[in-house]
Amino acid sequence: MKQIFLTIVTIFLISLTSSIFGQEIELTGNFASSSSKRFNNSFGYTLGYNQIVKTKNKLGISFSQYSYCATYDNIYHPEYDPSSLSITETDANNKRFALKLNYAFRLVNNPKSKLYLGPEIGLNYFKIKESTERIGNGQIESGTFIDDYWVNNKLGIGFILEIQLDEVISKRVSTVFSLNPEITGFEEFGTMGSADPWFIGWVNFKLGIRYKLKNE
Repeated sequence: MKQIFLTIVTIFLISLTSSIFGQEIELTGNFASSSSKRFNNSFGYTLGYNQIVKTKNKLGISFSQYSYCATYDNIYHPEYDPSSLSITETDANNKRFALKLNYAFRLVNNPKSKLYLGPEIGLNYFKIKESTERIGNGQIESGTFIDDYWVNNKLGIGFILEIQLDEVISKRVSTVFSLNPEITGFEEFGTMGSADPWFIGWVNFKLGIRYKLKNE
């Protein structure tokens, strides 16, 4: 959490010095669909800063938080007793924090619109807080289990496809929509007996505003 706090402070300080070095700050609302039931269909926000490079491409840094507060179930045959059926119901209050760096190439540059495409890399931090109820079934006894732990420093790799509509609200304010598929690490390689995946696939959607602090 200390690293996350320091990154937020860094983005803020960069914004304050934008009259000399900076270009844009942005705030977006996020929706993310993932391959993991622990984070499927989560919502959040992103705070970001972009530096225009050579008057057309852009280098971006961002902090994102996603929350998943819902109930999901698991129905499967356990390895220790394949003839039995394990049924669990989990109340989740899980969070994901992401620190990302991207470099996007401007593919389209119209007077009022721009299209960007580029790679993205980041570090991810997961807060797992769940209460799981196991339903008794045959040889499997009922029970309640609590999980409350962090999964830290997991690498994420993906790309961004972004549409920017300029001067929608005012001359310095743009509307931005982006699609961001990515893969992040989660469980440690070689871990046996865990139901957690080694990797999680994500498709992130973002919609928000971008404020130009300095003309290109």
